[in-house]
Amino acid sequence: MSFHLSNLTWDIELRGPQKLVLLCLAHLSVQSTRECSPTIARIAVMCGISDSSVRDQIRALGALGLIEELRNGRIVHYRVNVGAPREADGEA
Repeated sequence: MSFHLSNLTWDIELRGPQKLVLLCLAHLSVQSTRECSPTIARIAVMCGISDSSVRDQIRALGALGLIEELRNGRIVHYRVNVGAPREADGEA
């Protein structure tokens, strides 16, 4: 559980459902790795939204670069990129 990642997430400007899912993932993540592996159903229960809404928000957060989905067989891990150092986008 990472209060540090959760605190950083509060400062990001996002729509309600996106922020809620990101806060959930940040809360469940291990601070050192920024990773967690909750099921869609668990996230849905924690956030009080439907499974399909959780999937939509995860896709949107991934497109924004705020999370990454890491698959290991059938297990999905999420890495929260809040407060993580960003790579240079090809700028010199």
